[in-house]
Amino acid sequence: MKTLKHALSTVLLACCVAAQTLFGAREIVCNVSGNTGTTETGIITRICETAAITLRYALVQTGTAPGSQFIVNTAATLPLGVVMDEPAVGDSAAIQLLGSKSGTMKMVASGVITAGALVYTDAAGKVSATAAAGSYHVGRALTAAGADGDLIEVLHCFPMAVSTPTVANATADRTVTAAEANGEIFVSNLGASGAVTFALPAATVGMRVSAVVRAAQELRLDPNGSETIALPSSGVQGAAGKYLTADAVGENVELICLTAATWDAVGSTGTWTAQG
Repeated sequence: MKTLKHALSTVLLACCVAAQTLFGAREIVCNVSGNTGTTETGIITRICETAAITLRYALVQTGTAPGSQFIVNTAATLPLGVVMDEPAVGDSAAIQLLGSKSGTMKMVASGVITAGALVYTDAAGKVSATAAAGSYHVGRALTAAGADGDLIEVLHCFPMAVSTPTVANATADRTVTAAEANGEIFVSNLGASGAVTFALPAATVGMRVSAVVRAAQELRLDPNGSETIALPSSGVQGAAGKYLTADAVGENVELICLTAATWDAVGSTGTWTAQG
């Protein structure tokens, strides 16, 4: 029996050696993740830069040295996360990263917030239920706040800028800025007693301008320099530098830049014509 067991062991060993020779050595697998330069917990340590933090759980933003410093957030700046302490200038503090840290976060309300409401950045590192222009959406309140300074529990998310379209009713010629077109703008000639020209910015991809005739006067959309605007009825780009015009109440058009230096009409009503 011993002789048989020995023979079987010898055969098994020979098979293992043959398999290793034929297929190569088995790869060694390590279950320890390499985390150099990464943050697995969603919590980082940074240094308070310019002013002491006197409000625990305030939203903060990156400082002058983004990789090492932070300052308290404002209503219209991109937040980094929530500070978990009240550090003095030069002291380190832990910051919970928005959209990265597991679980919920505590935040400080700037006023009344109902449970379930979306929350947005506000002054002094606080959050509000008001989606003000320039603010950032940072999550949804799971608990309510009754007054300024109350702590609430928030189901947080990656910060998302609040986009508020500009509405411009003009009775005289007006220039549409690049910032307005990048955020979307609605223009009209409400109250005008004569022709109104809206001078468009240099067209870059993603810009959007919508126009509606609100007075029975000519409304013109004038491209920048030698840029062009497509005629809504055909989709064909007009001549260089020629404006698009309509003059009957209710006529409207939506222009979007899909290719730099040109405007395409993605929707319209009424009769829009090109400058002759």
